[in-house]
Amino acid sequence: MEDTVIDDIDLDLIAALQTAPRASFDVLARVLDSSARTVARRYARLVDAGAMRVICETEWSLLAEGLPATVWIGTEPGRAPEVARALAARADTPFVSLASGAADVFCMLHGPTRADTTRALTTELPAVPGVRTLRTEWMLRRLTSTSAWRLPRLTSSQIAGLAGQNASGPATHPRHTPLSGLERDTAAVLRNDARMPFSTLARTLGITESRARRTVAALLESGLLRPRVEVDPRDIGYAVEAVLSIGCRPGAVKRLAASLAGHPATRFLALTAAASVFTYGGVFRDEDHLADFLTGGFEGSDEVTSLECSLQLEVLKRYWTARP
Repeated sequence: MEDTVIDDIDLDLIAALQTAPRASFDVLARVLDSSARTVARRYARLVDAGAMRVICETEWSLLAEGLPATVWIGTEPGRAPEVARALAARADTPFVSLASGAADVFCMLHGPTRADTTRALTTELPAVPGVRTLRTEWMLRRLTSTSAWRLPRLTSSQIAGLAGQNASGPATHPRHTPLSGLERDTAAVLRNDARMPFSTLARTLGITESRARRTVAALLESGLLRPRVEVDPRDIGYAVEAVLSIGCRPGAVKRLAASLAGHPATRFLALTAAASVFTYGGVFRDEDHLADFLTGGFEGSDEVTSLECSLQLEVLKRYWTARP
């Protein structure tokens, strides 16, 4: 991000967009007690500076045949940045960071097919210069994601004023019927710009505006596409980002999942095929805030049987896009 100062008005706009990513500037202005021109200008400034994007999070079944894996990588001393850059350059890594704790580098890997992911894990990643060890945990199901995380800034009346503006349905299990070519093309375009006007989308895809509206509505209502704000937590007051591997007794999985998914620090939660039951991603104001969370700061913490924490020191790639 360029040297852009994010003030309280910007934070309110980001919070409103988290609640209703596709709301018009007129609606956002009314809720924020501002003018549409001011809201549009601030939005453009944040986007142009690389401080914020409004994208479409895509259901895993649209991206690939299989499910993603988290990879914890130990490197030779001093080579972690080199390894992280090599991983960030790959087309199959949606997230890459330098980390401390369980590994030197943390990434998510999601190949087009299960065979591609297996080959990457067993052959390609071990061959990256500087890699010493790999630990892989396959994800089985996404329980919550960044699209559900909110800055706690809006009043209840402001949230009510945005009700009905978010057409995205709840996350669903993978769709088993194939997408049409038009649906797949639409998803690919909106993945990078969830606020693209229907007129622009129609011209891009070579279809009528009414058909563009119908296609987008179907994808959003199904939950296959979920518009969301992409912003670096550090730019909006959350200095500490952590990834946790959390274990618990089998009988406590559903209760603990509900508790973690509803916690205000939670940005990502997935069920994993590993010794730990959950992969958890959270953001915290500072180290003390994280310490409170780790020492029983969530309901059901007494059900936890194991916990491993890694701090994200520097994020090189977030949701398929390299950081500037």
